Amino acid sequence: MDIRIYSMAYPVTALGPGQRVVLWVAGCRRGCAGCISPEMQPLEAGRAVSVERLVEHVLQVYPPLDGVTISGGEPFDQAEALAAFVHTLRVQRPAWTILVYSGYTLEEIRGDDVRTALLGVIDVLIDGSYRHDIPRVHPLTGSGNQRVHCLTPVGEAMRATMNACRAEGVNIGVGRGALDMVIGVTESATRAAVCEAFGAETLGACEGPRGESCDT
Repeated sequence: MDIRIYSMAYPVTALGPGQRVVLWVAGCRRGCAGCISPEMQPLEAGRAVSVERLVEHVLQVYPPLDGVTISGGEPFDQAEALAAFVHTLRVQRPAWTILVYSGYTLEEIRGDDVRTALLGVIDVLIDGSYRHDIPRVHPLTGSGNQRVHCLTPVGEAMRATMNACRAEGVNIGVGRGALDMVIGVTESATRAAVCEAFGAETLGACEGPRGESCDT
């Protein structure tokens, strides 16, 4: 079973509590108006990686991590494969927390038997399509319509830490002597300031559909 992966980064502190590995999946069937990551929408975007190989790769990540954040693209369009990934990973890392961003609402996910397979193995869901016209009210959301759902006791224990996350927090990556990655739930002004500080005119960055930013 394969997962279409667009990008991966670690250790990330801007998309959930602690140090995390972040996976951006490729493919989204929602086609939301004004999507700011259209390059992630095609199902053929990114590359196919088997569940087993992805688990193996994530387990080799150093330094030690606190969990995984999955975004995209639309994770719940690959719910079955990602559920298998999370289930397999938890066998080796039972203490890791799992946070997933989705353009679907919790109610939409619960109305689909396939998508509920992934919902049943994660700790936190941040749901809803990004809306540029609704100011955000939580540091981990891109807009005010999005909600943070703590789905397990572990997720509930994360609530205070998530609420205390720094708004506009970013992680940066430098490759080949230049800035090549900005990660975080940020406004365009923040990303522009980061680019200016590093002397980068543009990252060619892909804007996540819920306000996240990443470069491949």
